[in-house]
Amino acid sequence: MSSPSVPTTVGGVVECEPEVRAAAVNVYYLQNQKKNRNFIMADITATGHFHFYVENLPNDLTGCPGWWLFQAAWDYFVREQSIAIQGVRGDWTSGDNLITVNRLTAGNNMTLEEASRQTWTYRQAANKGFTRYQLIDARSSPGKYTSVDVVFLP
Repeated sequence: MSSPSVPTTVGGVVECEPEVRAAAVNVYYLQNQKKNRNFIMADITATGHFHFYVENLPNDLTGCPGWWLFQAAWDYFVREQSIAIQGVRGDWTSGDNLITVNRLTAGNNMTLEEASRQTWTYRQAANKGFTRYQLIDARSSPGKYTSVDVVFLP
Protein backbone atom coordinates (compact mmCIF):
# COMPACT_ATOMS: atom_id res chain seq x y z
CA MET A 1 0.00 0.00 0.00
CA SER A 2 1.43 3.38 -0.95
CA SER A 3 1.41 6.25 1.49
CA PRO A 4 -1.32 8.86 1.01
CA SER A 5 -0.44 12.04 -0.78
CA VAL A 6 -0.19 15.27 1.18
CA PRO A 7 -2.72 17.68 -0.28
CA THR A 8 -1.53 20.91 -1.84
CA THR A 9 -2.37 23.92 0.26
CA VAL A 10 -4.57 26.72 -0.96
CA GLY A 11 -2.94 29.98 -2.06
CA GLY A 12 -2.82 32.95 0.28
CA VAL A 13 -2.96 30.84 3.45
CA VAL A 14 -0.48 31.72 6.18
CA GLU A 15 1.20 29.06 8.33
CA CYS A 16 -0.30 25.96 6.70
CA GLU A 17 2.13 23.07 6.34
CA PRO A 18 0.06 19.88 6.38
CA GLU A 19 1.43 16.48 7.26
CA VAL A 20 -0.48 13.19 7.12
CA ARG A 21 0.02 11.62 10.55
CA ALA A 22 -2.21 8.58 10.08
CA ALA A 23 -4.06 7.08 7.14
CA ALA A 24 -5.83 3.76 6.78
CA VAL A 25 -8.88 2.49 4.95
CA ASN A 26 -11.29 4.21 7.35
CA VAL A 27 -9.09 6.65 9.34
CA TYR A 28 -7.32 9.88 8.36
CA TYR A 29 -5.39 12.37 10.49
CA LEU A 30 -3.86 15.49 8.96
CA GLN A 31 -1.91 17.88 11.22
CA ASN A 32 -0.51 21.32 10.47
CA GLN A 33 3.20 21.23 11.37
CA LYS A 34 3.20 24.99 11.99
CA LYS A 35 0.19 25.24 14.30
CA ASN A 36 -0.39 22.58 16.95
CA ARG A 37 -4.17 23.02 17.28
CA ASN A 38 -4.84 22.88 13.54
CA PHE A 39 -5.84 19.45 12.29
CA ILE A 40 -8.55 17.09 11.14
CA MET A 41 -9.17 13.62 12.50
CA ALA A 42 -11.68 11.78 10.36
CA ASP A 43 -13.05 8.29 10.08
CA ILE A 44 -15.69 6.39 8.19
CA THR A 45 -18.21 4.80 10.54
CA ALA A 46 -19.60 1.29 10.16
CA THR A 47 -22.65 2.86 8.47
CA GLY A 48 -20.50 4.72 5.93
CA HIS A 49 -20.75 8.15 7.54
CA PHE A 50 -17.93 10.67 7.28
CA HIS A 51 -17.24 11.47 10.95
CA PHE A 52 -14.67 14.10 11.82
CA TYR A 53 -13.22 16.56 14.28
CA VAL A 54 -11.56 19.67 12.85
CA GLU A 55 -9.78 22.40 14.76
CA ASN A 56 -7.93 25.63 13.99
CA LEU A 57 -7.19 27.42 17.25
CA PRO A 58 -6.59 30.11 18.06
CA ASN A 59 -8.94 31.57 15.49
CA ASP A 60 -6.44 34.12 14.19
CA LEU A 61 -6.71 33.72 10.39
CA THR A 62 -3.56 31.57 10.26
CA GLY A 63 -3.25 27.85 9.65
CA CYS A 64 -4.97 25.45 7.31
CA PRO A 65 -8.63 26.54 6.90
CA GLY A 66 -11.26 24.17 8.28
CA TRP A 67 -13.04 23.87 4.93
CA TRP A 68 -9.72 22.90 3.31
CA LEU A 69 -9.01 20.26 5.98
CA PHE A 70 -12.52 18.86 5.48
CA GLN A 71 -11.91 18.67 1.73
CA ALA A 72 -8.50 17.01 2.18
CA ALA A 73 -10.01 14.25 4.36
CA TRP A 74 -13.00 13.88 2.03
CA ASP A 75 -10.70 13.50 -0.99
CA TYR A 76 -8.60 10.92 0.81
CA PHE A 77 -11.58 8.68 1.46
CA VAL A 78 -13.36 9.22 -1.86
CA ARG A 79 -10.41 9.36 -4.26
CA GLU A 80 -7.68 7.34 -2.58
CA GLN A 81 -9.83 4.76 -0.75
CA SER A 82 -12.79 4.70 -3.21
CA ILE A 83 -15.30 4.94 -0.37
CA ALA A 84 -18.90 5.83 -1.18
CA ILE A 85 -19.78 8.14 1.70
CA GLN A 86 -23.35 7.63 2.94
CA GLY A 87 -23.67 10.62 5.28
CA VAL A 88 -21.86 13.43 7.08
CA ARG A 89 -21.97 13.05 10.84
CA GLY A 90 -22.16 15.98 13.23
CA ASP A 91 -21.14 14.81 16.69
CA TRP A 92 -20.96 17.95 18.82
CA THR A 93 -19.98 18.05 22.49
CA SER A 94 -18.17 21.41 22.32
CA GLY A 95 -17.10 24.03 19.80
CA ASP A 96 -18.72 26.29 17.24
CA ASN A 97 -21.43 23.89 16.05
CA LEU A 98 -22.78 23.26 19.55
CA ILE A 99 -22.56 26.97 20.38
CA THR A 100 -24.57 27.77 17.23
CA VAL A 101 -27.22 25.15 18.04
CA ASN A 102 -27.60 26.40 21.62
CA ARG A 103 -27.77 30.06 20.59
CA LEU A 104 -30.46 29.34 17.99
CA THR A 105 -32.58 26.95 20.07
CA ALA A 106 -32.57 29.10 23.23
CA GLY A 107 -36.12 30.15 24.09
CA ASN A 108 -37.37 27.64 21.52
CA ASN A 109 -36.70 30.20 18.76
CA MET A 110 -35.69 27.36 16.39
CA THR A 111 -36.05 23.62 16.35
CA LEU A 112 -32.95 21.50 16.72
CA GLU A 113 -33.23 20.57 13.04
CA GLU A 114 -33.45 24.21 11.93
CA ALA A 115 -30.50 25.17 14.12
CA SER A 116 -28.43 22.19 12.93
CA ARG A 117 -28.90 23.46 9.38
CA GLN A 118 -27.17 26.72 10.40
CA THR A 119 -23.92 25.03 11.48
CA TRP A 120 -20.52 24.90 9.83
CA THR A 121 -20.85 21.12 9.53
CA TYR A 122 -24.12 21.47 7.64
CA ARG A 123 -22.55 23.92 5.18
CA GLN A 124 -19.75 21.44 4.46
CA ALA A 125 -22.24 18.58 4.11
CA ALA A 126 -24.56 20.61 1.87
CA ASN A 127 -21.62 21.44 -0.42
CA LYS A 128 -21.33 17.68 -0.98
CA GLY A 129 -25.08 17.21 -1.54
CA PHE A 130 -25.88 15.91 1.95
CA THR A 131 -28.86 18.00 3.04
CA ARG A 132 -31.35 15.61 4.64
CA TYR A 133 -31.32 15.73 8.45
CA GLN A 134 -31.47 12.80 10.84
CA LEU A 135 -31.20 13.19 14.62
CA ILE A 136 -29.22 10.44 16.32
CA ASP A 137 -29.17 11.81 19.87
CA ALA A 138 -29.35 15.07 21.83
CA ARG A 139 -28.62 15.57 25.52
CA SER A 140 -30.32 18.20 27.70
CA SER A 141 -32.74 20.81 26.36
CA PRO A 142 -33.00 23.64 23.80
CA GLY A 143 -30.41 26.33 24.44
CA LYS A 144 -28.60 24.09 26.91
CA TYR A 145 -27.56 21.08 24.86
CA THR A 146 -24.44 19.34 26.13
CA SER A 147 -24.30 16.96 23.21
CA VAL A 148 -25.91 16.80 19.77
CA ASP A 149 -25.35 13.94 17.34
CA VAL A 150 -26.86 14.24 13.85
CA VAL A 151 -26.18 12.97 10.38
CA PHE A 152 -26.78 14.75 7.10
CA LEU A 153 -27.81 12.35 4.34
CA PRO A 154 -27.94 12.70 0.54
